[in-house]
Amino acid sequence: MSGRATSTPGGKPPLYKIVMLGDSGVGKTSLVARLTNPDRPLNHDISATMGIEFDTQMLDTPQGKVKAQIWDTAGQERFARVLLPTYFRKAKGVILVYDITNAKSFESLSERWMAQLNDHSNADDLAKLLVGNKSDLEGSREVTQEKASAFCQEYGMEFLETSAKSGDNVLQAFEKLIGIVHDRALNAQSKSKGGGSQTGLKGVAGANKEDGAEPDIVKLEDGGASGGADASACGC
Repeated sequence: MSGRATSTPGGKPPLYKIVMLGDSGVGKTSLVARLTNPDRPLNHDISATMGIEFDTQMLDTPQGKVKAQIWDTAGQERFARVLLPTYFRKAKGVILVYDITNAKSFESLSERWMAQLNDHSNADDLAKLLVGNKSDLEGSREVTQEKASAFCQEYGMEFLETSAKSGDNVLQAFEKLIGIVHDRALNAQSKSKGGGSQTGLKGVAGANKEDGAEPDIVKLEDGGASGGADASACGC
């Protein structure tokens, strides 16, 4: 991890929920595995996620260290259709993943996953990052970077290509998204203070509860992966 950032002064680092979206087989689970265990050989026999799994990881941003609670869901339609409403609840960011060697996985982003975002979340409020995985397979590329850039311009997000196999750009992808999320939260807090509001910073540990409203905070005991835990295992 980069050593440029420092811990949030005066308390625990903020915790933000981010979610992974994309077809089955694009490498969502492998990306999370590479992030959380960067020195461990990648298990090429990783089975398809059955339901929802989540993990927590400390990440650096220019404004300090933050915790990301990373939710990985099954790409199969029969799971996603049922789980997505819970999946998006209180999420602050989303990583949309496709396989650069599989044109269909890229087409699914606009045909399926952006529609899911709009149906089950306030997509405009979510920080979004497009990730083209399997960049180590350049010789089998089916999706050009130009196509990916055009998609980003259409939907308003940034773009990186990664390789879960080699680790290339994996940490950078998660840090880029969580940096955008943290910046938005800090800006919202600054505006709130400037307006004299008593509302705490949403999505940050220790946030105040608005009158009659549920605090917009992800609660999770410190301690890593759930290994396929039920979605109710954290306060999301």
